[in-house]
Amino acid sequence: MTATESMTLNTTLTSTESRAAAESENWRVLRLFNFYRLTIGLSFTGVSLSGADLAPLGSASPILFQLAALIYAGLAVASTYTIYQRQPDFESQATVLGFADITLITLFMHASGGIASGLGLLLLVAVAGNSLLVGKRIAIFYASVGTIAMLLEHSWSILPEFVAWVLSASEFSLTPDLAATYPQVGMLGLGLYITAYLGYTLATRLRASEALADQRGDDVIELSHINELIIQRMQSGVLVCDTAGRIRMINQAAQRFLGQSSDHGKNPALSDVASELAIQLAQWLGHQRTQRTRSMFTSQAGYALLPRFARLTESGDTGILVFLEDMAALRQQAQQLKMAALARLTASIAHEIRNPLGALTNAAQLLGESTQTDEKSTRLVKIIDEQSRRMNVIVENVTQLARRDRINPEHIQLGKWVEEFVRQYSETIEVPREAFAQYRVEEIEVYVDPEQLFQVVGNLGQNSLRHSPPFSGTPLIKLQGGHDPEKRPYLDVIDWGRGVPENVRESIFDPFFTTTPQGTGLGLYIARELCEGNGGSLTYYPGDGGVGSRFRITFAVAGNGIELKAS
Repeated sequence: MTATESMTLNTTLTSTESRAAAESENWRVLRLFNFYRLTIGLSFTGVSLSGADLAPLGSASPILFQLAALIYAGLAVASTYTIYQRQPDFESQATVLGFADITLITLFMHASGGIASGLGLLLLVAVAGNSLLVGKRIAIFYASVGTIAMLLEHSWSILPEFVAWVLSASEFSLTPDLAATYPQVGMLGLGLYITAYLGYTLATRLRASEALADQRGDDVIELSHINELIIQRMQSGVLVCDTAGRIRMINQAAQRFLGQSSDHGKNPALSDVASELAIQLAQWLGHQRTQRTRSMFTSQAGYALLPRFARLTESGDTGILVFLEDMAALRQQAQQLKMAALARLTASIAHEIRNPLGALTNAAQLLGESTQTDEKSTRLVKIIDEQSRRMNVIVENVTQLARRDRINPEHIQLGKWVEEFVRQYSETIEVPREAFAQYRVEEIEVYVDPEQLFQVVGNLGQNSLRHSPPFSGTPLIKLQGGHDPEKRPYLDVIDWGRGVPENVRESIFDPFFTTTPQGTGLGLYIARELCEGNGGSLTYYPGDGGVGSRFRITFAVAGNGIELKAS
């Protein structure tokens, strides 16, 4: 899965989780409002069944009041189960329950003496509560139904006379008491509309605020994951310790540097993992106002590390951030920068030396042809010629240092390339092809500059032949292919010669290091530089049983998208 697909999947999951959280919150509000409904229903049922005189409850029609209370309590109990099961759906339950609230509360009002009972205030609560659950249209519908219900309830006593007046055109008039209470009904109806609008507006803003908070929370979580991924992938070791010296967070590089494993527990003490680092941290905490010195130390895993400390906050109560730099990597980077500058300098010098060196070689050749052929003159001319040729080899090697980054990588079959290399190389150095053995190089594809690979393997072959006995029918060099544990292809150049003494193995890749008077000390160094320039590496291993040598060329994985700088 690519990073884009992973990010899209995470976004989809986040959206789905947000919708699920919003739906769960709606069900929670509906359940809470149903508790209020259950409380009213059970309370009115208890009052009606007890026979207590709690005017005005049920004063006009006790039987209707008791029937409405039983229906309201039963509806609330049944809704408790359906809301828990979430069946039917939320919209259906909220709509039906809201309509039932207005209808039954209107019956309570009628059974208790009408609007004068004060139970009309329960309609305001019902409309307000249901407006938090439904859409704008349904909320206004509830307000309209509640207003119409109050008008019908208030006019119920004169409704027969009004109908007769409409049908027969008889006289019709309102009593003064009834006419005086219509403004109260109108004000309560207006209050229902205002309550519905305010409830819906408040619910909309609450939902928007909640959605924004959820989005901000998702952004914070995503940024936290990104930061954690960045920290874990850093080449520098990073760990966070509290003021008590316990490790709260550690990345993969720091675990590798300090040799930490799961045996140390969840939050191990820094002194148990790296005692020297714990001592330096304690010294830094004790003297940070006056001095902030640090010194290199060697971890249990064998890494030479240089720590750097920083407080997470100004107060320092939240912990201390510790950076660990691998000194070997720092030295390698410094060495690469130094050698890159040296390569440019030596290449320019070599270019200037080439012309006078050629003139010197020609002059030595002419001197050998024109002088007396006595033994002393011949020996001196030979010395000039040999040393001139050696200087020319040094110049050629030095100029190659500046061509490390000018490569033309290709996807090549290693088996075919090895066959062609053996043919050309054996003809060039006049060694039988039988001196080279091939093993497991077929079906291996590598991504490398074939010309530079020829130069690397040729240099390794030259060293192997120099330190091997004369060819007597048994192969002197074995070219063996394979894949390492990280699935990277490699090519081993194996010989059974004298091998490399243990005391100089760490220096064989250093520039100008040589163990032979005729050597320049640049062959292995240039070979390794060319391998690294192709995205690979060159490593030395002692031969099996301590006999001979094994140089392993590890390649970049073919087809993995690695882009190498080409000329």
